[in-house]
Formats: sequence, C-alpha cells, structure tokens
Amino acid sequence: MSGEIPLFRKYPKLRSIPWVSVINSPTPIHKMEEISKELNHKEIWVKRDDLTDDIYGGNKPRKYEFVFADILRKKKKRILTLGAIGTNHGLATTVHSKKFGLETHLFLVKQKLSQHVRENLLCHHYFGARLNLMKSNFRRKLAIKARLFFDKNAYFVTTGASSPLGTLGFVNAAFELKEQIDAKLIPEPDKLFVAVGSLATCAGLVLGLELARVKTQIVGIGVTDPSWSSKKATLNLAAKTLEIMRKKDSSIPDVLNELEKRLIVDHSYFGGEYGVPTKEAFEAIEIAKKDYLKLEYVYTGKTLSGLLDYIRKEKISKDEVVVFWNSKSSADLAPYVKKTKYKDLPKGFHKFFDGTIKVMKEDD
Repeated sequence: MSGEIPLFRKYPKLRSIPWVSVINSPTPIHKMEEISKELNHKEIWVKRDDLTDDIYGGNKPRKYEFVFADILRKKKKRILTLGAIGTNHGLATTVHSKKFGLETHLFLVKQKLSQHVRENLLCHHYFGARLNLMKSNFRRKLAIKARLFFDKNAYFVTTGASSPLGTLGFVNAAFELKEQIDAKLIPEPDKLFVAVGSLATCAGLVLGLELARVKTQIVGIGVTDPSWSSKKATLNLAAKTLEIMRKKDSSIPDVLNELEKRLIVDHSYFGGEYGVPTKEAFEAIEIAKKDYLKLEYVYTGKTLSGLLDYIRKEKISKDEVVVFWNSKSSADLAPYVKKTKYKDLPKGFHKFFDGTIKVMKEDD
C-alpha cells in the first residue's frame, strides 16, 4: 500500500518500499511555555510523538508503518518478538498488530518489578498477546529460532522494531519535522533531544535531518546499556537504512560521513541500569506537568532531564532553539488494566503479582 508521506514526497522512487498507515500524522509540535520561562530559555519545543495513536502511541508505531507492510507483503500471520516483561515495544506491537489481523507472540525475560511493569503485563494479555516467560536470553533465542523454523507463517520483529525498515519510519519523521519548519510552525531547531534505546528513533532522525538539510544537531540521551545504545551502533543502523534507500533511488546522496558530527550520544543520565529511576528523571517529570506533558522515568523523563541539565550547565546557549522529542505513549491504559485479572495470565506470570517478588518503588 502506497501513501503520500513526507519521505515519498521527497523521494518518489521510495514508494516501491511497502508502507501501511498506522499513525496519526503529522504529530503536533508546540513551544513548552512554562519550561522556557522556568529556565529563562527563549525557545524550548516539544514534538508530540506521544500522540501517534489514541490507544497506544509513542515512537514504535512509526516503525510499524514499514515493518508491518513487509509482514503483510510476505503474507505472514504471526509476529514473534521479545523484550522484558514490561516491554513497551511488546505492548505497542500487540495493540497495533490486531488492526492488521496479526497475532503477537512475546518472548519475555524478567526485569525489576514495578507497578508500571505490572500494568504493561496486564495490557499484554488484554490486547491478546501470547505470552512466553523465558529463563534466559539464550533459551529465548533458541525458542524463537525453533519457532521460526517450524512455523512458516511467523515473522521475527527485532527489539523495539529497530531494523533498517523500522528506522525508515523515523527518516520519514525527520521529513515531517522539515515540513513543519517550512510551514513556519516552528523555527529551525539548533538541538533536538531524544531517547536512545533500541536505536531506530535516533538513527532515523539523524539520517533524515541530514538528508533534509536541516541544521539540527541530535543529542541522544542513552536510556539502555552503553554497550547496546552507543553512537557507533546508532550510526551503523543509519548506514544500513541509507543503503536500503539508495538501492531504490541512487540519486539519494551518500551522507554517512556527515552524520558523525551531527550526533551526540550521552549516557550521563542513564542511572546505571535499564528501567531504574533517577531523581533527575522524576524532577523532569514534575516540571513537564507544568506544560501538560505526561512523561515516565524509563525513557522520556531521563531524556528531558538531560535537556534540563544541558541548559542549566550552559552547554546550550540561551538563544538556541531546542526540541524535546516525546517518544513514549501518553495514552491512558488504566481502563484496560482494570478489566484484566492477573490470574487470567499464564501461570508462570502470577509470581509478578502475588507478592512473591518485591515491587520496586518508582519514586525511590
């Protein structure tokens, strides 16, 4: 299915790459008036990718516009994917795959238990995911390989849907931002802050903004282990994505050498372990509420805490235009949580609710 998205308007030959409509786009962009006043900073803006979908938004659905199109083109019926038990990616996959008649099978490992993790687990079940609790990453890898071998209708989606195809969704997002700049909805940004988790969001933006000839420098705030979400890994994914694009349209310039200076990846706000809160993230969450933004402590809270710190330490001058890319869904999951009982989940997951495992306090 073809569509007139910003990427295809810029490079019509890329229309031969399968695409399906998944998100509400373009997502809004507006100035964060209260934060700008509080920090005495002229221009702090937010790109509202938390609003990509009414049920479950965030950054993942942008990737599915290309990933799901490939699944449908190959006539597959089942998605196999992975994450920790509270995976946002797994939940987003489950919610959106139903629109296309696809089953989602989640292969999950344990993580530190919080109320947010519990809520996501209940929503996995509510939206129809097939849940598999694995004892280790090694066993999970073997289980997925075996399933793919025996089930020819299965399709593997990597962590965060951060494949080169998924990354195309954020190359398109960069061109969406360029169109908003051209329409004078926002001044051309100097800096853009975004979470770096499974890489595709940051990789797609840095590649797309370079191709769009927007001056913006990307500051990626690492929210996963630095060995996973490094600058090198991000640029490698951008390179693989550009390769796909240039195979379809040789007129697309080879901009790889330009990406190095456009990208900063900073793990100073990570907190040492994935999913563990930091006091700076909680401060950022509270500040964001003044501009009516709903953030969380794993991704967006840490990303905004980095932006705040850069401004306070004068790593960004007062007259620079700064964008915070809000990449986590802000949709309310409470109605679905209330409709689901933990005992309806497979028995192996009951221990995450029955008091067997201590729940981490999210405001520690």
